[in-house]
Amino acid sequence: MAGSTICFCARTAHGDSLQGNIPAIHAGLRGNMMQMFMRVSRRVAAVVAICLWGQAALSDVAVLSIDSQTEGWLNRTTTVTIALDGAIPFRVSAPQDGRVAVTLNGADPLSQPAFHPDTVINRYNLSGAQEGAVISLEAQRMLTLQTASMTNSGGAARLILTFAAGSRLSRSPHDAPRRGATALPLVVLDPGHGGIDPGAVRLDIAEKDIALAFGQELRAVLQDSGRFDVRMTRDTDVFVTLRDRVRFARESGAAVFISLHANTVTRGNASGSAIYTLSEGASSAEAAALAELENRADTLGGVDLGVEDDDLALLLTDMAQRETNARSAMLARATVEAMRHAVGVIRSNPHRSAGFRVLKAPDIPSMLIELGFLSDATDRANMISPRWRGHAAQGILAALDDWVERDGVLSAQVRPAPARVAGANGD
Repeated sequence: MAGSTICFCARTAHGDSLQGNIPAIHAGLRGNMMQMFMRVSRRVAAVVAICLWGQAALSDVAVLSIDSQTEGWLNRTTTVTIALDGAIPFRVSAPQDGRVAVTLNGADPLSQPAFHPDTVINRYNLSGAQEGAVISLEAQRMLTLQTASMTNSGGAARLILTFAAGSRLSRSPHDAPRRGATALPLVVLDPGHGGIDPGAVRLDIAEKDIALAFGQELRAVLQDSGRFDVRMTRDTDVFVTLRDRVRFARESGAAVFISLHANTVTRGNASGSAIYTLSEGASSAEAAALAELENRADTLGGVDLGVEDDDLALLLTDMAQRETNARSAMLARATVEAMRHAVGVIRSNPHRSAGFRVLKAPDIPSMLIELGFLSDATDRANMISPRWRGHAAQGILAALDDWVERDGVLSAQVRPAPARVAGANGD
């Protein structure tokens, strides 16, 4: 009833003729009219009281809290729960560029709700409106509204909104890092082998060429997203030692190090992509053999890594290295899921580990991606296909996006502070 205009109309009925005792009739009519007037007055008073109560209730509804929670990896669902101290009408705008407006008819715009952001929705704005209040939510990903419902139990109401969270949004000019703010995460890409070291070779296709071509394309994809800076250990056909690759990443201040490779077998069949991270003990005999093969690369340049190995072996016991390994494993899991979604060609047990020297930076999360096997016709066709490489690059971008959001170190640096922003009236 509140907010509506209710009109009552009284209508008098006249008979065609009146017979009998006229005074008595008049007296009876006066009595009936008085009773009718009293009944109507009581009803109008009740309606007015209800309307006034409704208006007061609507104007006093407080926004108690705003909670956001996201589930899933690539196919994500974000649920926003807005707690109120009473059920009220609402309206939700269609999300645009990660922003959505929730109009709450009769809500108090001066509410100070508790805000619990997550990796997708991390800012809100509460401002006044003619209807009551508007909550503007800001997300780091594209949003698609799926459901919206209001529940009410014991006077405690909850508006529950669910969104499909799509791709991450590129930085807009007003979101660019300010002076003193943390810059974009730096990804160091490491195309394997190069120069005098061709790596695996099959049908005149060399691993070093595949790694370099993919590295250059991946760099373009990451940079074009506006969310990452990229440097490469090599962007031409030159030989770089494993030690210099690690040193380059550390001196550059890399947030993550990704080494790019291909594989081959001389006996049997093998196909698909796999992701490797560092461990003291190999996850399998095959991983150990691959690490030994990749670690031989420096012998072509006459480099002795014995002393470096001893130093890094000590660092493996350090807490920083263990934390880095855990962060690397999280990145590898995200990459496995992203590659499975992007290209579909993935090995069984695709996350593996061994003692790769190129992954031994103690303070940089690192992984080695084997794109596929040059010895397999399908993998070989994929790796020389720009279209396949483009899909794979998009998958790695998605994995890095997910990892940055979930990683405790980087998310704190690149995510805007989850504080309330000023309302439309400058409050």
